[in-house]
Amino acid sequence: MPEAPSRPDATDAPTELTFLSWNLALLERSAQAPPNWTQEHATEMVRQAVLAGAPDVVAYQELPAMVPFVETHSLAPATPASHSGHIATLVRGEPGSAMPQTKAVGTWAVLTTFVDPAVTVANVHLAPGSAPGQRLEQLGAVVEASPTEALLVLGDTNTRVSEVETICAAGFHTRTPPKATWNSRSNRFRDKGPEFSAYFTRWFATAPVEVSDVVVLDTPLEIDGHRFHLSDHFPLRGRVSLRS
Repeated sequence: MPEAPSRPDATDAPTELTFLSWNLALLERSAQAPPNWTQEHATEMVRQAVLAGAPDVVAYQELPAMVPFVETHSLAPATPASHSGHIATLVRGEPGSAMPQTKAVGTWAVLTTFVDPAVTVANVHLAPGSAPGQRLEQLGAVVEASPTEALLVLGDTNTRVSEVETICAAGFHTRTPPKATWNSRSNRFRDKGPEFSAYFTRWFATAPVEVSDVVVLDTPLEIDGHRFHLSDHFPLRGRVSLRS
C-alpha cells in the first residue's frame, strides 16, 4: 500500500464535522427482538437514531437494497454493493442543497469530499476474514482516489488489532474505540456463532485530521420486555476537525 500522498490543502479551516458509522446487518431481525419485529420497525428506529444524533455524515454498511429515509439528510449518489449488502452515505443538509463531491472506489468505499472543512470521508466496508493484505490494498486505493490530503476512513474495516501497526506505518493514525464495536457475548444478535469482541467498526485518518468525542453506542433497545440491538455491530459516533 502506498503512503498517503502529500497534496496541497487548506487544512486550517476552523469548522468540523460530526459522524455516525453503522453496519446495519442487512436490517435483519435480532434473535432477541420481539417475534413481531419487522424490517419496517428497524428502519424507523434507525431513522430516529439519526434524527436524535443529527450527525453531519452517516456512513452505513451492509444495507439491503434500500436506504432508511431520514428527512434531514440526503443520500450520496453512490451506493456500491460490497461483499455483503450495500454501502451508503447520508449528508445532513436542507432539501435541494448541493451534495458534496462523491465517488465510489471499487465495491468497498464511497468517498465524500467536503469544502469546509476540506476533508474527504471514506465510508468503507473492507474485505472480511483473514485477508489483511487485501484490506491494505483496498485502503491504498482509497488514499489514491482521495481528492484531499485530509482523509478520514470510517466504517466496517474488518481489521484485526494485529493489523493496526502496519496500517499506521502507511501514513494513517488512529485510536482504538473506547469499547468493542462488536461483542457477540453481550449482543446475541444471532443465537448461534462464536462469542468474541472486536473493533471492526473504527476509523483511520491522515495527519491533518483530528478525531475526537468518539462513542460506541452499545445500549440495547428495550421493547415489549425484550432487550436487543438493531445490528450485530454497534454504531460509532464522533467528531472530525482539521489541525491548524
